[in-house]
Amino acid sequence: MNDREIVDDFVAESCDHLADIESQLLAIEANGAAIDADLVNTVFRAVHSIKGTAGFLQLSNIEDLSHEMENVLNLVRNRELTPDAAITNVLLKAADTLRAMVQNVDHSGEVDVAGHLTALRAIAAGEKPTTAADAPNGQAAAGPAAQATDGEKTLDLVQTFVAEAASGPSRDAHPALADAVAADAADHAGPAVTVSGHSPTTETNIRVSVRVLDHLMNLAGELVLSRNQLLQTVGSKDRGNLDSISARLNQVTSEIQEAVMQTRLQVVETVFSKFPRVVRDLCNTLGKQCDLVVEGEDVELDKSIIEAIGDPLTHLIRNAVDHGLEMPDARVAAGKQAKGRILLKAFHQAGKVHLTVRDDGAGIDVAKVRAKAVAKGMLTPEQAHEMSDREALRLIFRPGFSTADQLTNISGRGVGMDVVRTNIERLGGTVDVESRVGQGTAVNITLPLTLAIVPSLIVRCDGRRFAIPQASISELVRVKASEREERLQRVNDAEVLRLRGSLLPLVRPTDALDLSRHTGPEAHGETSAGRNTNIIVVESGHLRYGLIVDALHDSEEIVVKPLGKNMKDCRCFAGATILGDGQVALILDVAGLASQAALTIREDKEHTDGVESIAGSSDSQSMLLFANATNEQFAVPMGLISRLERIRSDQIDTVGGQEVLQYRGMSLTLLSLERYIQAQPRQQQQRLYVIVFRVGNREIGLIAPQLTDIRAVPTEIDATTFREPGVVGSLVLEGKTIRMLDLLELCRVAHPDWFENVSAEQTPIAQAPTILLAEDSGFFRKQMVNLLQADGYNVLACEDGQVAWDTLRQPGQPYDLIVTDLEMPHMNGFDLATKVKGDPNLRRLPIIAVTSLASEDDIERGRRAGIDEYLIKLDRDQLMATIAERLRLARLAAGANVG
Repeated sequence: MNDREIVDDFVAESCDHLADIESQLLAIEANGAAIDADLVNTVFRAVHSIKGTAGFLQLSNIEDLSHEMENVLNLVRNRELTPDAAITNVLLKAADTLRAMVQNVDHSGEVDVAGHLTALRAIAAGEKPTTAADAPNGQAAAGPAAQATDGEKTLDLVQTFVAEAASGPSRDAHPALADAVAADAADHAGPAVTVSGHSPTTETNIRVSVRVLDHLMNLAGELVLSRNQLLQTVGSKDRGNLDSISARLNQVTSEIQEAVMQTRLQVVETVFSKFPRVVRDLCNTLGKQCDLVVEGEDVELDKSIIEAIGDPLTHLIRNAVDHGLEMPDARVAAGKQAKGRILLKAFHQAGKVHLTVRDDGAGIDVAKVRAKAVAKGMLTPEQAHEMSDREALRLIFRPGFSTADQLTNISGRGVGMDVVRTNIERLGGTVDVESRVGQGTAVNITLPLTLAIVPSLIVRCDGRRFAIPQASISELVRVKASEREERLQRVNDAEVLRLRGSLLPLVRPTDALDLSRHTGPEAHGETSAGRNTNIIVVESGHLRYGLIVDALHDSEEIVVKPLGKNMKDCRCFAGATILGDGQVALILDVAGLASQAALTIREDKEHTDGVESIAGSSDSQSMLLFANATNEQFAVPMGLISRLERIRSDQIDTVGGQEVLQYRGMSLTLLSLERYIQAQPRQQQQRLYVIVFRVGNREIGLIAPQLTDIRAVPTEIDATTFREPGVVGSLVLEGKTIRMLDLLELCRVAHPDWFENVSAEQTPIAQAPTILLAEDSGFFRKQMVNLLQADGYNVLACEDGQVAWDTLRQPGQPYDLIVTDLEMPHMNGFDLATKVKGDPNLRRLPIIAVTSLASEDDIERGRRAGIDEYLIKLDRDQLMATIAERLRLARLAAGANVG
């Protein structure tokens, strides 16, 4: 132990060997008698390597434990032993202890491994594992801790001791740890696995690809060249090349920033990989059956976020198994398969990472949630009655709230979901829940990609500058001075903005932060008679409100700095940053600012009574309006937009006649309207917007020189006057003609070869699912058909519910799913769903409603009619994910019926 460098190398190498041992042992168990020799050899070699080096370093505990594990694995490798659940339990617990000792190697000799050694030797001798092996020193678990997940008590004891050892208390505290852990086990909502996830080794080391390091070296060389050019130019007093040198320096700096960010990115698999073990052990403890399906393991997140999401996800997985999934006999009685299913999924969308934990269990009874809230004194009976179902579901995130009928150490103590929300919001993310009784529950988490460098909008309030992360910004609204009296009002002593048929609560940061009033000419600038009012609409989870600011500055990528100890407890700020001029700007925390302002977001119907709706329209769609030239207005459906980027015009390159944007390490193809449709040349200006959308697996950018508004517009349009490929029709709004763009068709005009390649790779049309679409709006119907066909589905579009019903009753073509609007002439979507679910031959068809009818009454009416999924707005990714999930469930149900 004298050579610290050798020991550190041993720890790093052993951690690599043990990184995947848990999933490998589970895979060996799953194979049963059909032993995968290569997989067993991989685990055997890893343990053998640890044993050899530990012996050289005289780490006797590590050597002894790895030696006994090696003996058992050798029997499995020689097919003399078949690893069942009991044997795998012993190996898993031994691996846990081995990992804990390696990660705190200096104190590994103080861990008592006698219980593990006895159990492993008994297995090697041909004996069956006994319950005494479930605890160190042969002690059997008893009392409340006996309900703990298999292997959890041993892991708790060892890791608690290792954590204490790392912090430096006296070593004679070890005998008391077993009693302390046993007495305190029932107070833990999740397994104590923090040591392995946050050891000094893993926090101070990170793997970086040689390719990334080479790229950084090249960029460092480019930076040196740019510096030399700059110094030479400044020294010669010749300013002719200063602009080009500055542009090159800016480009190199941006590329270095991206490369450094890449070094901090890690795949979420490092977190996801532990959950198969958690689910397996919980199912064994509770007598349940479950398949854990993991998707998106290759999604990357910043290292600091990866380390912080482990505990929240553990709470969610445990709740899904304990609260969500029913017992096998109850599932069979409810017409389900005995084995439940939990989906753990990660994916990128709109510049953020989304995590979903979805189960197909019993769901959350909203009536029971309301009753519990009233019983705990959280709500009055009147408040509970007035609360919508969505608001009631969110009560589960309140501190101390739980719907569990019986308290266990697994869940039901009212701490899990509150911890989840707190930890996720601390990371700048949001969490929400969806549930259907009898169908299951989904918890959706949204996270930023990184916490270090954040794209933000710089604003000024009362002479001070603040930064607002762009991830929290929904839209920008400018209220003209002439419209202020009409659009800015007060409801119950609170300021609100009348915005597209609803009332949006407003917050003035100056008031919420209790800033001293600026005495210069900018004071109260937002309320000056001749000035417009700037409002930033922000979102955080279910919170949505407007921030009134004096002025808007440019968007910047800011470097987040932690607040000093005197401001750490200020919930209104998420950090600070240093701007280009050297001044400090505080970063506003959207959720904390709303809390500080005592802002409550309610879905009361009286808040929208009397608010005008779009005249003459029974349906509408949210559109992004922009001007390509001074007198030309265009519209793009918001549901099809992945994100908006603001760029400099000199960032656009032309390669082979095609405009492209080099952005964030990738090349983005750009479309200019005037090249593909009848449109005037775009306005020449220094900064432009790019509307980024997806076609299949490609991301495309549409150049939008000037954004005008985001608003709901009628879907009844003129589909003839301005119709051309790429333009589906037009609409007159406030005296201006607005042309509605068809993004998919525009891409077909610009790059027809893309679609030929996609068609060749797609599923043969005869095998693709067939979707019946019922939609009376020609514009909306075309958008939906384009979306569905682009993803490889067969689509039959009907212009009315009655036509769809007549089509369904015709013999011949079988359908797999129905997508319908609700407000249609002749037969609406509610009646169509009622008829379909009432027909024995059609009731199996899943029905998805895509509509702008968002009231709780409409949603409840849809559920009663038999609608399976109710999507309030067109969101491409949400729609496609919902269709895929409903088709999967339908196939499972069909297979169960055949069986």
